[in-house]
Amino acid sequence: MPVLQRVSVSLRHILFATDFSAASDRACAYAKALALNFRSSVEIVHVFDPSVVTTYVEAILGVPAKDRQRVMSDSLEQVKKDFTASGIEAQSSLPEGRRPHATVLKLAKEHETDLIVAGTHSRWGMERLVIGSTAEELIRNAACPVLTVGPHAKDPPAGPLVFRTIVYATDFSAEASKAAVYALSFAQDSGAHLYFCYVAGAESTPKDRKLMDVRFKADLKRMIPESSYEWCTPETVVEHGDAAEGILELAERMHADLIVLGARNASFWLTHIEHGLTPDLLAEATCPVMTIC
Repeated sequence: MPVLQRVSVSLRHILFATDFSAASDRACAYAKALALNFRSSVEIVHVFDPSVVTTYVEAILGVPAKDRQRVMSDSLEQVKKDFTASGIEAQSSLPEGRRPHATVLKLAKEHETDLIVAGTHSRWGMERLVIGSTAEELIRNAACPVLTVGPHAKDPPAGPLVFRTIVYATDFSAEASKAAVYALSFAQDSGAHLYFCYVAGAESTPKDRKLMDVRFKADLKRMIPESSYEWCTPETVVEHGDAAEGILELAERMHADLIVLGARNASFWLTHIEHGLTPDLLAEATCPVMTIC
């Protein structure tokens, strides 16, 4: 069980990926608020696919790709002006590509991005959950943390954003341990109340649950550096049942404004992308979800 060290995470450069949807508008507000707090520069990116039309009118009228690209360029410029008017150093980028996630990941690597911010949508149908494919690929493959803002996330308060209550969920994997460093760093930044959470299975008797609670709380406590108690208030919590439901219920109960978890292609968190933990969190969370590979 790794004991975490006190590490300060810097967000010098944020990449905000937008498709100009309502979900992106909310994610934009978070990108701006974080940039104000960390004095970050922001790159605003929209990947233009000439083969895709986004409105019924464009499809019917057959609007040329160059005209649609010009509209996207104007929209990007407006978003950029909104950032710069708030005193944030910002630039915009309109690359072409048919695989938006690949282009965003390439830019993030080239520009040494510290955080990718993106909105995500979800829809229910055929008893399956589908999340935005770009957000899914970013979560799976980004070398830096990804902050996704789901359809039920609340708008951030105006001005610089500090997280006051953070839920960090772990499965005790190496990936989850890396995510804990970010949870601790954000808690240090704002003196946040930090919950270290593990969700155990539901198939146990009340007596077994008590024993499991003691064991897992001890495991969680061992992860927390003693020094962290000087600058935040970490608590250990063991929930029982479905992982996504347990984390969401804890976040709702504690009025969390950030959920942090680790993510890998083959990890517990992303094993089943259609019915797994991460999609459920993205779809239902009322706060942003930060994933770290």
